[in-house]
Amino acid sequence: MPGMLLEPLGPNLRTRAHRPLTTLQLGAAAGAAVMAVTSAGDVLLLAALLGVAAASVETGAASVLAGLVVLGRFGTTSLAALAGAQHVVGPAGTTGPVLLATASWCAAAAVILSTRAEFTVAAVFGVAAASVVAGPAAHGAESFAIRVAASLLAVAVAWFVGGWVPPRLARPAAVLAGVLGVLLVLAG
Repeated sequence: MPGMLLEPLGPNLRTRAHRPLTTLQLGAAAGAAVMAVTSAGDVLLLAALLGVAAASVETGAASVLAGLVVLGRFGTTSLAALAGAQHVVGPAGTTGPVLLATASWCAAAAVILSTRAEFTVAAVFGVAAASVVAGPAAHGAESFAIRVAASLLAVAVAWFVGGWVPPRLARPAAVLAGVLGVLLVLAG
């Protein structure tokens, strides 16, 4: 249109066009979603799948740090054992010593901050973050309600972060949140 002035995209303005996910990324996202929803597998494998789904080394590092927080807090990386422990004790983000509960929230923040803007990927990251804080399995009506609410909230936050926070800021913040979580577990 003649006479219409447009500003070029600068470093702080992002286009909403996303790079399409590769087959490997889609497979990793599907595998991570199945693991997070069914509480099957290992937290560190889930972390590796999240890193592949986002196609980022920083994401993989932040997710592995979140897995190490789970290992330090519960003494295992098994999602099934994590589900059992949180069924007996309660959600990791609200029970136990304050330092360890805070470490769980840092681990969830590390996972959420490392997501991508696509809703599919953000949903997987949100469900994984909810698993860290609210427990990966639901065994009754109350725990199911907590799990669903935590998952919906985490997916919404992950989608917002993926779409509006620039990756050059979010990914280093994710790694820092993971490191803080590990330090809190070591201090607790």
